[in-house]
Amino acid sequence: MATLRWFGAGAMLFGGPAIGLLLPGRDLDSSALTIALALTSIIIAIASTALGTESSEGIAGRIWPSLATLAGLLLVLVQPNLGDIRTDLVLLLAPLLTGLGAVLFCADLSCSVPRTSTALLGATALFAIALFASRLSGAHLTFSLLAIACDGIVALLGIATLSRLGSTRWSSQFTWVPLLIILEGIVLVRPRLTAHWFTGLILLIVAGVYLLLPPGDEAATDTSPVPTLPV
Repeated sequence: MATLRWFGAGAMLFGGPAIGLLLPGRDLDSSALTIALALTSIIIAIASTALGTESSEGIAGRIWPSLATLAGLLLVLVQPNLGDIRTDLVLLLAPLLTGLGAVLFCADLSCSVPRTSTALLGATALFAIALFASRLSGAHLTFSLLAIACDGIVALLGIATLSRLGSTRWSSQFTWVPLLIILEGIVLVRPRLTAHWFTGLILLIVAGVYLLLPPGDEAATDTSPVPTLPV
């Protein structure tokens, strides 16, 4: 049962961010997918509470950084076009699959090699099926062994990071990566910055820092019984 969970977790974990390639939408672009993936932290908070891997206490504190990231990205990026049903489905599945995959992968606290290899096998199977479906549809695809090897190394590093940091801190990448790209664009292009830009950047920085903070040590709280006076 655990092996099947790890297999499905790997497929969802890597299939979520790449859902735009597996199920392309008519009006889907990179900025829309980036904004959608900002909701991953909310999915992780809700799923981890529903599956019992984390306590429901403090769930609001795990949700607001994702909403702050979403608000910040909407201020600095082009708002997505929600006029196509298939595009809407892709934007819904991207954070949903990614968040569920991260929670299922972290449900077992063991850091054994089979868990990592099984998750990577699940991701490989998903992309192999997608590749086969593309071939059946008549798409002309080319292969690069170097690119496949690089993708495999990046996937392995992503799994290792998830195992080390946990699902919530791991999801901070969906805040920090867009933020760093936006800052790079500001340095290179030097656009005219408005109040919307400054507000969006501040929201992204605050949310990213908060998501990277280690969880509170509940074990450190004093849980000893309160002494009572003898009657």
